[in-house]
Amino acid sequence: MPIADEPIGIDATDIFPHELTLKVFSYLSLANLGKSCLVSKKWHLLASDHILWKYAIYKELAFGDDKWRQFLGKDVIKDEKHREDFVSLPVNEIIKDYRRFKSIFPEKNVKDGLMLIRLPKTLNGQLTLKSLGELAKRYFPNTKTGYGYLNIHMDKLGDKSINQSCWVLMTQDALPGSKGVNNTKQNEIMADPTETLIGFELPGTLEATTCILAQYFGFKIRLFSNKPRTYIHCKDIVKGFQVIHEDKQVFTIGGYQVAVGNFHENGLCIDIFDALKNEVIGIAALKSYAIKGAILP
Repeated sequence: MPIADEPIGIDATDIFPHELTLKVFSYLSLANLGKSCLVSKKWHLLASDHILWKYAIYKELAFGDDKWRQFLGKDVIKDEKHREDFVSLPVNEIIKDYRRFKSIFPEKNVKDGLMLIRLPKTLNGQLTLKSLGELAKRYFPNTKTGYGYLNIHMDKLGDKSINQSCWVLMTQDALPGSKGVNNTKQNEIMADPTETLIGFELPGTLEATTCILAQYFGFKIRLFSNKPRTYIHCKDIVKGFQVIHEDKQVFTIGGYQVAVGNFHENGLCIDIFDALKNEVIGIAALKSYAIKGAILP
């Protein structure tokens, strides 16, 4: 739709101060902000203001510190500067990634296809799988760990954290064609720029778990659920553990890949699988907007 040269009737933006006009525009939804760009050339200039789109994305699409506090209590995050999450939101890059997603998957609604999640370093003390599990116990009180299933070898990853808070963008479903194929094929899907998003990769276990649980804590949405049963591979590998066979022989396993999913009524499951194809395991794509090296060893 073309931009009108002049609005019909009196233009309120000619009456109010520029700062007040921007304040009014800051209450617009993403959809109405987009429509405002078509009213006139002047409105297009006003509605294209960077900060307005940042406000709208933060309110409508982002799961930031405000939502963590809203759903889990004001003290769930500590020692973060006021509005640090909003200030650090890389809105220009995120808009490009949303547009890229829409160009690859035109049939998908961006809101339902991607989740924009803040990973707060100090969530529940320190962001780890164990601390997330403690929060999850509020929703799944009959579980020992807060998870529907937590493989016993997750102790190797349970205390792994991040050294800075950051924003991540993750797909809400497994990438098309990624279920029921082996790791080699999954890696090809992730690497193909025509099928996935530039700068995206397999999520880490902590990143994926945080994003999935955020959606449940806030909106009771079970992503990668048991209907149908779906897991996604994570980039973490659990190495060097031993398995005792029923005939008492001990075998040392070289390394299994972690997978997250099968989210059922008792919680999210975190398990390990080999590299062979599995009909229930696919891959999701995640992009971190953190400085490189944020995940601690």
